[in-house]
Amino acid sequence: MMAVPEQTPPSSLEVGDYYDRLTDLMNRALGGNTHLGYWPQPGDGSSPGKAADRLTDLLIGKLRGITGRRVLDVGCGSGKPAVRLALSAPVDVVGVTVSEVQVGLATALAKQSHVADRVVFTRADAMELPFPDGSFDAAWALECLLHMPSPAQVIREIARVLRPGGRLAVTDVTLRAFGRTGMKRGECTSQLLAVPDLVHIDEYAGMIADAGLELQELTDIGDQVVGPSFAALRDHVNEHLDEYAAAFGIGVAEMRKVVAQCTTLPWTPDIGYVVLTARRPGE
Repeated sequence: MMAVPEQTPPSSLEVGDYYDRLTDLMNRALGGNTHLGYWPQPGDGSSPGKAADRLTDLLIGKLRGITGRRVLDVGCGSGKPAVRLALSAPVDVVGVTVSEVQVGLATALAKQSHVADRVVFTRADAMELPFPDGSFDAAWALECLLHMPSPAQVIREIARVLRPGGRLAVTDVTLRAFGRTGMKRGECTSQLLAVPDLVHIDEYAGMIADAGLELQELTDIGDQVVGPSFAALRDHVNEHLDEYAAAFGIGVAEMRKVVAQCTTLPWTPDIGYVVLTARRPGE
């Protein structure tokens, strides 16, 4: 990531364009996923794809007991987590993304996996969800809030479309409240990565409460996610430098500098990875 102070947050169109260009490469790096991996045991030898599936399974476990329910997948990526959820339990899933490429890939995956009757995908902005109040029994957002101009607004929108008693599960890259390198807000912004800023982990409780939800769990698993995932992505970028440079719209030499910067920056200890669950009161 490159520090870009006071930059304008990316629009939904810009984030969609980012994923239109990068999704294929991300899928290849992360086993068909667009989110990071989870290594609970360091050095266990798991591939990035297996680790990313493990993170999906971790979140599926947070939505236990939702058989027969309707689930919203906010920032659905290429659809693998939603399909994995549908294959694990008889639920209906609606996935939303701002990337047309991802809608096409996710729809194709649902058909290929024989769950297209229960899993559908559509292009929509999480800042303004096109669904009625109380229309979902559960929702999850896997690693997408970091792209939002206002994560708090997204959480409010999710809360609005949850029925009373409905549950929310979230994972996201976060800024640790008491980092070891003294990193400050704004130092992790990146126009190149369509990231306006990272939320401090101690801000989530307030956003959940302001949305009218009850916080049930807030955990930082960054030590088991960030380091090994960044290392795997760095290696994949180095192996496919030309393709990444083309996708980012920069030269190979500049791409090489970006990789070097991401390898040497001292902020990794200050980057966490939040797992949270919440509930809409009622029932």
